[in-house]
Amino acid sequence: MTTDSDQKVPVAGPRNTPNGLAGASSRSRSTELPRVPRRYGQWAAAVLFVLVAVLVAGWLWQQKSDKQEVLAVVHAVPAGSVITSDDLKVIEVAGLKDSIAAADLENVKGSTAAVGLVAGQVLTPGVVAANPMPGKGERVVGLDLDATRAPTGLQAGDVVMVLAVPPAGDASGPAELESPTVLAEVTTVLSADHIEGAGTRLTLVVAQNVAARVASFGAAGRVALVQMPLGGDN
Repeated sequence: MTTDSDQKVPVAGPRNTPNGLAGASSRSRSTELPRVPRRYGQWAAAVLFVLVAVLVAGWLWQQKSDKQEVLAVVHAVPAGSVITSDDLKVIEVAGLKDSIAAADLENVKGSTAAVGLVAGQVLTPGVVAANPMPGKGERVVGLDLDATRAPTGLQAGDVVMVLAVPPAGDASGPAELESPTVLAEVTTVLSADHIEGAGTRLTLVVAQNVAARVASFGAAGRVALVQMPLGGDN
């Protein structure tokens, strides 16, 4: 005889109905995290690359625009030498003031080096002279003078008077000191190299008729210079 306790009570299982599937799918979607686009990092890197490229291009363009074509020396050119086209080259520089532009090449050819030029030196108006040196009736004389016999800061183009003075260590007499002999009244400095602890090495353009005296007195250590105004005293 079958009792009520022996009867099996059906156990409710998942309902295989459209409504049941919809409920499970809805619960699954509600637990999912929001998706983040995976390409955000790539986009940021691309934008950064473009910005850097633009900045670099702008900097290069600025550097290029600041440069100008100027004249420079190919090799060493001694003071007083005539400058030829073989001595010159065109280079690009930036931030260099008072340089001679490449467009002035024809004007520079045939001029004279007012000072000794070294290879690679950029030309400026102060290192070239329009007229050949020495000119007709002129001579070039070199002197080595200590600090007590030449003004400091002499440079190419300065005008000096050349005096005959007693040699170093010779007290001489008052008359000679009060009225020194003038060897060359108006002389142009062609080049001046200031050597620390050793005075000044000068190249002067002097008149032909006094060149020998200036050279001989200079070799004997009996020359002193007095700087004159460029335009004279008048």
